[in-house]
Amino acid sequence: MNNHFVSEVYKLHGSVSASINVDSSVEEVIGSFVRQPSIRGIFLVDSKLRYVGMVSRIDLLRWSHIKLAGGKGRREITISNFFRIADARKASDLTGSNLHTPSVKESDTLQTALDKMLDSEEDVIPVLDSEGRILGDLGLSEVLWSGFAYGRRADQNKK
Repeated sequence: MNNHFVSEVYKLHGSVSASINVDSSVEEVIGSFVRQPSIRGIFLVDSKLRYVGMVSRIDLLRWSHIKLAGGKGRREITISNFFRIADARKASDLTGSNLHTPSVKESDTLQTALDKMLDSEEDVIPVLDSEGRILGDLGLSEVLWSGFAYGRRADQNKK
C-alpha cells in the first residue's frame, strides 16, 4: 500500500460526504443527513471553503440520544460533552473530537490514509488541496477495493 496513492482511488465510488459551512445550524446538519441518508459524514468548511472539521453519524447519534432519551444510560460521555451536545446550536458544536479530524492529500499513500482513518476511527476522510479546500473524500470502500485489487495483481505477478 505504500506504493499506491490516494489520487488513484478516491474518486472510484463517488462521494459519501457533504459539505456545509461550519456555522450552519444543527437543523441544517440534520437536514443534510435526512435528505442524503447514504452520506457518512458532513465536512465543515470556513468562509474560504477550507476544511475545518467533520460531523459524523456517531456525533448525530450522540445528539439524538441526548435530545430524545436525555442521555440516560450512557456513562462514557463526560459532563462537559453532555452539555456541549445538549446545547448545540451550530454544526461545530456537534463535532467534539472531530474538529480538525485527519485529512489526506492526493499525494499521500494509501497506508498513510489508512493509518489516519484508524487513528480517528472514521471510515471517511476528506482529500484536500494544498490550500485546505476539499477535493473529495476517501472512504473505506475505496481503501478496501485498492487493497483487494493491488493484492490480487501482486498475486498474479508472482505466478
